[in-house]
Amino acid sequence: MAAVDLSSVTNVPYFYTKASVGTSWQEFKLPSWVSKVIVQASDDFYVGAIGAETPSDGASPGTHKFPVSGGAAYSVVINDADDRRWFEGLTHASSIFVAAQTGTTTVTIAIEKGRE
Repeated sequence: MAAVDLSSVTNVPYFYTKASVGTSWQEFKLPSWVSKVIVQASDDFYVGAIGAETPSDGASPGTHKFPVSGGAAYSVVINDADDRRWFEGLTHASSIFVAAQTGTTTVTIAIEKGRE
């Protein structure tokens, strides 16, 4: 499986759908300007990011992941609307990882910039 590289997209908002995401991590590389990422999938799924563990594309999800029910959305703010990191000295996500809890699922990613 190959990472989905969204790091060079320039359209805002930007939506990307990937079918047949399995139980291994699917990496979505994010643009540096992203303020917020929303992840939704058709079936129960996990979301992960580099933190307590270091997920990688195609690897099995470990202990540190966030479970989300199918049809629900997971949202995370990465930068504020003025391109400032929330707190200096912290490492902010440059990728988000998604895996189906069982079988496969269709994943939609929304990349946003700006104030809510």
